[in-house]
Amino acid sequence: MQKITDNIFLLVIIAMVGTFLLAGSFIFFFIRAQRRMLAQKEIMQKAALEHREALLHAAIQSQEEERKRIGRDLHDDVGSALSNLRMVLGNNVDTQVTHKPLIDNIITTVRNISHTLSPPGLELFGLDYALHELCDTFNISGKIKLVFENNATEETGHIGLQNALTIYRVMQELISNTVKHANATTITITINKANRILTFLYNDNGVGVTLTPSKKAGMGMQNIEGRLSMINASYEIESSPGNGFSILIKLSLPETV
Repeated sequence: MQKITDNIFLLVIIAMVGTFLLAGSFIFFFIRAQRRMLAQKEIMQKAALEHREALLHAAIQSQEEERKRIGRDLHDDVGSALSNLRMVLGNNVDTQVTHKPLIDNIITTVRNISHTLSPPGLELFGLDYALHELCDTFNISGKIKLVFENNATEETGHIGLQNALTIYRVMQELISNTVKHANATTITITINKANRILTFLYNDNGVGVTLTPSKKAGMGMQNIEGRLSMINASYEIESSPGNGFSILIKLSLPETV
C-alpha cells in the first residue's frame, strides 16, 4: 500500500513538473515570438521612415532644381526683356517720364523674385552674405525690421552648400510666417558657435502662439522639420500669446572645421 502511495505521489510530481515545463516552454516561445514581432515591426517602421525621408529629400531636391530654373529664366529672359523695353522707351522723353518708374519697379520686383527663388549669393559668397542680402531686402521694403548678427562667420562658411541652402530656406519660411501671421515689427537672427555646434536663433516680437500640432502644421513647421532632419539639425521652439516666437536651431560642424 505504501508503495502504491509513493508511486502515485511520484506520478503527481512528474505531472506537475511536466505541466510547469510545458507552461514554461509555452511562455518562452510566446515571449520569443513577441520579441521577433516587435523586432520586425521596428524594422518595418525604420524602413518606412527611411522611405519617407528619401521621398522628402527627393521632393525638396526637385523643388530646389525647379526654383533655380525658374529663377534663372526670370533673371535671364524676363529681366533682359524688361531692360531692353526700358532702353527703347528711354528714347522717347514723354514715355520715359510716364513709364520709366513703373518699368524700373517691375525690373526690381522680377530681380527680387528671382533671387528669392534661387539666391545667387549663397553659392558664390556663402550663407552669411545670403542672409545679409535677405534681411536687406525686407528692410528696404520697410514692412518689418530685420537684424542679423553672425558671431561665427568663419564656421558658417564651412558648413557646405546643402546645409547652407537648408538654413537659408528655413529662415525664408520663418520670416514669411512672421510677416503673414505675427504682426511683428522686429525680427532678429543670431548665429553663434558653442563647442562644435552652430546655433541659429530666430526671434520675432509678434503676437506669439500657443503651440499645438495643428498650429505647427499651419505655420509650415512640418516643412521646416523635414528640411532640418535632412541635415541632422535639431531645433527647440518657444512661444506663447503676447510673447513673440523663438526657434533655436543646432547644427553640428563638420569634423574638418
